[in-house]
Parts: sequence; structure tokens; C-alpha cells
Amino acid sequence: MKDWERTSWTNGNVTVYIAELIDFLGPSVHQIKISDLPKKLTSTDPHKVNEANLEYPIIVLEHGGIYRYILDGNHRLQKAIDKKNITIKAKILDLDNSETPEKYKKLFR
Repeated sequence: MKDWERTSWTNGNVTVYIAELIDFLGPSVHQIKISDLPKKLTSTDPHKVNEANLEYPIIVLEHGGIYRYILDGNHRLQKAIDKKNITIKAKILDLDNSETPEKYKKLFR
């Protein structure tokens, strides 16, 4: 398992690994306006921000028609903000989509 594949979210009963989530989200990538995204960053480590690769999409949680938070890609988002980009590549986990697995809804809602 590669380091990035160890990224996971858990609530005690359910654990979701990033590779599983990326598989579910599939190849679809959207261009999202940065101004539409929440800006609550968990880290502003300059080295990590500088090393972030904007070719990889961030993963955004959407619920109720609003982007609620960034599941993965805070450093990429910060880099895009620093570069004054208007948009960023993103994969969207829509909790209102009927095809979204219940375990994702329970974990992220």
C-alpha cells in the first residue's frame, strides 16, 4: 500500500480508505470555482503547499447543494489560492446522490 492510500476516515464503526472513495467517484473530474469552496484549511505547511501537484483533483464533499468541506487536497487548494487560480480540478462526493453508498452518507454527513 502506498502512503497516500493509507489516508482514511473513520467514525469507529465505518472506515473508508481514499483508494476506495476514488474508485467510487470514477474518472469524472470537474472544474470548480475556488470561491465556491470552503476555505477551512487544516495545515498551511509551506513545504507541503509548495510540493502540492495541481494536476491531481481535490475531493470535495457536497450536501444540500453546497460544498461542505475538502476531504482530500487542502494543500492543493491552498496552492491554487496562492497562485490566484479561479478554478481547481475536483472530484465531488455528493451525499444527496441516491447512488452514493450509505456508509459514505453515515460517515460524512
